[in-house]
Amino acid sequence: MSLSHLEQHRSLGRGIFCAADVERIANFESGVYNRLLLPVLLGEKEDKIYEAAVGPGILQCWMKNQGISESEGCDISIKEVDLAKLFNPRVVQDDAIKHLQERFSPNSFSAIVALDFYEHLEREDFSRFLEVAFSRLKVGGTLILRGPNGDSPLVGTNLYNDVTHVWAYTTQSLRDLLSIAGFSRVSFVDDAESSLHSGRWWKLPLMVVAQHLLTWTLYAASRVKIKYWGASLYIFARKENDPT
Repeated sequence: MSLSHLEQHRSLGRGIFCAADVERIANFESGVYNRLLLPVLLGEKEDKIYEAAVGPGILQCWMKNQGISESEGCDISIKEVDLAKLFNPRVVQDDAIKHLQERFSPNSFSAIVALDFYEHLEREDFSRFLEVAFSRLKVGGTLILRGPNGDSPLVGTNLYNDVTHVWAYTTQSLRDLLSIAGFSRVSFVDDAESSLHSGRWWKLPLMVVAQHLLTWTLYAASRVKIKYWGASLYIFARKENDPT
């Protein structure tokens, strides 16, 4: 079985077979997306958003429910694109870097989103994606990423839970790569904290206290201080100027 075959069947492995399955997951994730993504994505009506690697269309479904209609996107998997098209007919089957570079002109989008994407790329391809994404964003636009948190000792629960994953990055290496591509004002959000779906009023303080205890215990033992413990991170990077 080839890696390309595995890529084509990711959704089936996660039990996503139809539009109802996509809608169920989009509804489950809506609290996280509402907290983290909506303030960035819900801009002016003419603003355009691009999603790299749309998968079966979970984010596309959520955006449709939020009234965000000016979006484009692609995925390498034909089977996943077929599902995503049910929520956005403009989604196409293509390589995300190639599609962004060849289909769109510079300064086209107010936001580019790539969730659970960079861990599937070789380092050179990820660097190239960041360069292309920077050029296709408008000044003031934001790149939103989510992927394995290389800072955390728990990263394996993300990095190794999908056989198509190839790489993870620390927050420092992500800052370096984004800076090289031209981005500034890079910030990180721990996915563990943002993904609490119920009982946040008591679970979040408990999580924060537990993480502080772990941070200082590990620091006392190793002199390594971990700020983000979640297996995954959200990354927000802003394009503040256009050198061209």
